[in-house]
Amino acid sequence: MRIFLVGMMGSGKTTVGKKIAEALDMKFLDMDEMIEMRHGKSVMKIFEDEGEKVFRESEKRILKEIISEEDGVVVATGGGVVLDPENRELLKKEKTFFLDVPLEELMIRVDPFTRPLIKDDVNKLKKIWEERKELYMEFEKIPLRNLKPWEAVARICMEVVNGNEMIIESNVHPLIIKLGGLKKARKYRYVFTTERIARIYEPYLPEDSLILPDGEETKSFDYLKVCYEYLMERKITKDETLIGIGGGALTDLTGFVSSTFKRGTGLVLFPTTLLAQVDAAVGGKNAINFGGVKNIVGTIKMPDEVIMDPVVVLSMDDDRFREGLVEAFKMSLLSGRGLEIFVEKTTELLKRKLSALLEIVRISAEEKLKVVEKDPNDAGVRKILNLGHTLGHAVESILGIPHGLAVAWGIEKEMALFVKKGMVEKKFYEEVRNVLERIVDFSSFESVKAEEVMQLVVNDKKGSRTGKIHIPIVDGPGKVQLVPIEPVELMEVLRDEDTGN
Repeated sequence: MRIFLVGMMGSGKTTVGKKIAEALDMKFLDMDEMIEMRHGKSVMKIFEDEGEKVFRESEKRILKEIISEEDGVVVATGGGVVLDPENRELLKKEKTFFLDVPLEELMIRVDPFTRPLIKDDVNKLKKIWEERKELYMEFEKIPLRNLKPWEAVARICMEVVNGNEMIIESNVHPLIIKLGGLKKARKYRYVFTTERIARIYEPYLPEDSLILPDGEETKSFDYLKVCYEYLMERKITKDETLIGIGGGALTDLTGFVSSTFKRGTGLVLFPTTLLAQVDAAVGGKNAINFGGVKNIVGTIKMPDEVIMDPVVVLSMDDDRFREGLVEAFKMSLLSGRGLEIFVEKTTELLKRKLSALLEIVRISAEEKLKVVEKDPNDAGVRKILNLGHTLGHAVESILGIPHGLAVAWGIEKEMALFVKKGMVEKKFYEEVRNVLERIVDFSSFESVKAEEVMQLVVNDKKGSRTGKIHIPIVDGPGKVQLVPIEPVELMEVLRDEDTGN
């Protein structure tokens, strides 16, 4: 497969192209850089010394060479490659995308002193755009006005990737993992989704989708009412199926609506964040927030199907992406499966390589289903999934940071406690901390006060009538148990600056 990106100078072809190549494990080529290597001088100097005609001839030769000799490449073309009719015909036979950036934004991005066609006058961009815009429109357009680079990457990858369905059988609920699986959403009628998902993936959503706010704001009685009104206006029966497309907050809300509207409807979930795919959307727990308390009103309803598409994970902001990695690492610790991926492929995961993401999503989902199967009502063994959450929930509230990043700190501190108690080997603790430090910057937690954390912990739902707090302990890969801990012991480890001793 060859992917070509066309568009105006400054449209981000190189930035987006490199990320696509990393995600799909393909080679990246920049045609302008290839021309510079051939001529031994910059594009600016080629124009000055040899003229635009020579540059365009070289551009055409290189395009033909790439098409005839290369495969598995992502190519950032020059802005003017579309001027030649033969070039356009060649590109139409390939997977070619036009990165469409508004002219006013291009004029801010482009440095006129490095672009030979505009030299020292950025206003010439308008004339060039007018000359080329109809030519660009001959290719599939990816509008970048409202898309960040990783969001553009996800949109393009969604167009070119179509993986095989991986079906995970379970007595809990069916789960399908498929690259490009979000495209199946178009066939459904009653879809709840978020503003962000609608902005990025609008072509794959039904026109009559209910668009809700992003994040925890949507998990409220106000938006619960909006959902019920949407369903009543459409005279939906209990035999219909509701579709939730979004992160954990949206899937929580959709599951709650499905379990309560007309005493239960069908439910299909498309989790779109890494955290939702490895954790939140698996296992049937649904909730809304009330009175400032998170998940205080909830149900347990197993979905008819959960469809996971790791391609949509590519579009996430960095912090949200990393929190999903932490939750996936947590599942690897608990199960003993997949730890080598984090140890050996952390860089690939952070670069969002799809093959590595697919692997951790599959392992995490499989392992969570196994835990839920033993404890579907969250009454016993399922509590091991709270690894890192006792302290993590507290620091999440204090710092207002993403859930998974707080859990990373919680895992490290809780394991440090069990090192001090002689229940976890220091070497294993250090291996775990080493992985977490590659994912999360622990320096951001330096302002946390032990007393403030403990005040929240003792009021948390994990406390017991004895006053002890039951915390999961992992003393080796896949070796986990719940251990009752006195609050004073947690206080000691929080105050200990050298937690490894």
